[in-house]
Amino acid sequence: MKKKMHILVPTDFSPASRAGIRFAIQWSQQQNAHLTFVHVMHIVRPTRWTDKQYDTFAASERALYTKKLRAFIADIQRRQPLRPKSWSLVLLEGFNADLALIDYCREHPGIGLVCMGTKGANRTRRIFGTNTGNFILQSDKPVIAVPATYRRKPISRVTYASDLADAARELKQVVALAGPLHAKVGILHLTETGETTPDPETLKKLWKKEAGRNVTIEFRKADPAVSIAKNLQQTARTLQPSLLILFSNRRRTFFQSLLYPSNAERLAVAATVPLLVLGKEG
Repeated sequence: MKKKMHILVPTDFSPASRAGIRFAIQWSQQQNAHLTFVHVMHIVRPTRWTDKQYDTFAASERALYTKKLRAFIADIQRRQPLRPKSWSLVLLEGFNADLALIDYCREHPGIGLVCMGTKGANRTRRIFGTNTGNFILQSDKPVIAVPATYRRKPISRVTYASDLADAARELKQVVALAGPLHAKVGILHLTETGETTPDPETLKKLWKKEAGRNVTIEFRKADPAVSIAKNLQQTARTLQPSLLILFSNRRRTFFQSLLYPSNAERLAVAATVPLLVLGKEG
């Protein structure tokens, strides 16, 4: 029996969270997937309280947020025709939501994807990070960033944005994810000025042999006046794939990530289509 996909879906009760949940439910309809809806709460303890006072208050807060989480999910289900086939609720406690989610993922190695809504970032949060951006940087799980404007539709076409340096190996991971969804796979490569592009037919034959599946390839000329992340964002807005896939090198120091945010992090906070970020080797 094929193993069921396990998707973790964090929520903070915001409109962006609703978008992430809608996308996760759509995924669960196309693949045999279990959804775990999770909320991270922080319980403040006044110093004057006894252990008994705190335990009583904490228990009431857990009950309150469990009820709120159930009502939030139920409201989303009422507003759309699809329902998750298999799901559960989890309430976590922690001062930092990112770290609490990272720890939960480490304790549950069966989680295959994390699906998060994102509402973008103002200037301050672009400097110090966002929940989605921080999680992408730290997580060893594939992360889907879903824009708050997302409206449910079938996941029919995924676009893998590639620099072609390690396309054959990375494509196997893309195909492994897209296959159970019965989605078409396309590769997008942004060409720079003076770059010689390989023959598309030769590449398609090579990739079919490596990945065992037909794929399409599209070359788009990059605008040298803007960043690669901005180019990808503009191209995604034009192509409108069901899912944009990007590989990101997460093995960077804190200061590197602070000064030089990755394309994946930039795209996650300015997403126009759902973005799936996978870890890049090296």
